[in-house]
Amino acid sequence: MKSISLILCSIFLIGFTLFETDNFEIENGQVLWQKVYETDLTKKQLIGQIKSSGQFENISENEESLSAEINQLSMDFKGYGISEMSTPMYVSRSYVKAFVLIEFKDERYRVTLKNIKFVQKYEDALSKQGETTDIELYALKKRNTEFKSSFLKKPSKIMDFTFQKVTHFKRITKKDKW
Repeated sequence: MKSISLILCSIFLIGFTLFETDNFEIENGQVLWQKVYETDLTKKQLIGQIKSSGQFENISENEESLSAEINQLSMDFKGYGISEMSTPMYVSRSYVKAFVLIEFKDERYRVTLKNIKFVQKYEDALSKQGETTDIELYALKKRNTEFKSSFLKKPSKIMDFTFQKVTHFKRITKKDKW
């Protein structure tokens, strides 16, 4: 009986201490977002969609990967289903810019966003337009070794939703007969 109680308590404690991070990770004190997608697109088709999406700048490719930058990406809190008033100000009033690495393997690709920064959209009482802030300020605590619980609530979910929307490429069927 004692062993069963001990096992149940252990499971509860382990489950309680694990946080869902919405594809965010901490690597060397920096926050990165990483997601692997299955795809039926060829590498050439995938690269074509990435280039034509209009979301990426300074694209550079080699045999195994493609690197680019995202600038002025607005977080889609409305698409996620919440209002601007219930979204943290640093998410709703900022663009995101980041370095993007897309790695290719058989029938899948992995997207990694690094060096994620918030850029203030407009001037207000707290910030000036164009002011840049690293995501780590809002997301991490304990010398950049743990996520803040406040970040793991709405901000990480909104950002994960937006990043997936921008980086998930599917086969496009054109019905355009112009």
